[in-house]
Amino acid sequence: MQSVVGTLEPNVPYRVRTRLGPLITRLGRTLGQPEYRLRNTEYVGTVQQPLDEFTETLQKHGFEWDPLAWYHQPPVGVEPDGSWVYRRTVLADRQIHVILIAHSPEYIDVFAHEEYNWLRHPIKHFRQVGIKRKAGRSKMRQWIESHGIEVDVNSRRRRWVTQAVKSLHKYLESLIQ
Repeated sequence: MQSVVGTLEPNVPYRVRTRLGPLITRLGRTLGQPEYRLRNTEYVGTVQQPLDEFTETLQKHGFEWDPLAWYHQPPVGVEPDGSWVYRRTVLADRQIHVILIAHSPEYIDVFAHEEYNWLRHPIKHFRQVGIKRKAGRSKMRQWIESHGIEVDVNSRRRRWVTQAVKSLHKYLESLIQ
């Protein structure tokens, strides 16, 4: 599935990342596991906001686009639309890694985990040592809510099932009347 909106990554780092991608892939495979499947335990929630507006908010509050994060595969089988990290300082021990998936111009699924900072601990980062999925999810959910952004924490599947049950209930009620 193609991205709903144009790419928002900074032009020069994105171009460099694209051109050096095969080299980074080989390096990643040598040092660790370059592919990472996002898990439901990392699902922060769905934000009803345009992608560019949400990423501007992230940037304004210290998040940075992550040029090395290329290989995150969401459980729903679509490509991510952005990968962002937050660190207290450039060489902080750990970072919050946020992955955004825009399903429409107004709906963004947000995934997050806490991990070793790739600038300070490149080998641990590449080998995916010490990833804290629930902690990262919780911290990101708190951050979103603290900035007055509404987030629906129910998964897409749960929202779909809830809506189907409501529709079925309505239908059955109409048959009874």
